[in-house]
Amino acid sequence: MGNNFKVGLALGGGVARGLAHIGVLKILLRAGVKIDYLAGTSIGSLIASLYACGLSLKVIEELARGISRRVWMDYTLPRMGLMAGERLEQLVSLLTRRRRIEELPLPLGIIATDLTEGKRVILRSGSIAKAVRASCAIPGIFKPVEIDGRLMVDGGVLEMVPARAVKEMGAGLVIAVDVGSYEDEHKIENMFDIIFRAINIMAREITESRESGADLVISPDLGGITSFQFHRAAEVITIGEKAANGALPSIRAILSS
Repeated sequence: MGNNFKVGLALGGGVARGLAHIGVLKILLRAGVKIDYLAGTSIGSLIASLYACGLSLKVIEELARGISRRVWMDYTLPRMGLMAGERLEQLVSLLTRRRRIEELPLPLGIIATDLTEGKRVILRSGSIAKAVRASCAIPGIFKPVEIDGRLMVDGGVLEMVPARAVKEMGAGLVIAVDVGSYEDEHKIENMFDIIFRAINIMAREITESRESGADLVISPDLGGITSFQFHRAAEVITIGEKAANGALPSIRAILSS
């Protein structure tokens, strides 16, 4: 599929629901959509980083289906968060072969929030593993991550779907994937639900109050999938494929216009 301008893909946050990004990527690549810029928030940053580092989508999907949460969850004394995040960083470091963001052939932006200044940050250099850990550092659940003297937390606090970020990186056409992490159908039962719901409400309010920056938004129908249902990876990936298939006519129309 040819085009004369650069295509950027923005992968949003949503914990387990973000595994739908794998299905979206599968369909876009199968259809010949060339991705020139890539940005991700929270789990979107993880999927984006693995893909940008050259891991095949087949391998990424196998990891999503088979990896145990015990591999990346590390509970700690709750001083600044329930989990340290060190295991997650170690896992990402292994999978990305300890590479740095600026070394990648595909321009990658990882979105985090600077707690000190209260600003959204696009991480374009430095350790991929540390940047992903920062982007996934959900306040109250994961400890903040220090990068260049600044305390970083989940990028979803200020930009759940990083469409504006990928446009700032240089994309002419921005395709955003919103995995709809606002779980309005899910009963609030524990502390995790409270934290996720609060952050999602805040992020949605911020998103709705300003222009998203996306030319097209793919929104997989993930109603009923909750934040920590990683055991439903196969189902979530299939839902992502279905949503991307549905969006292909619009994408083709934009690229050919």
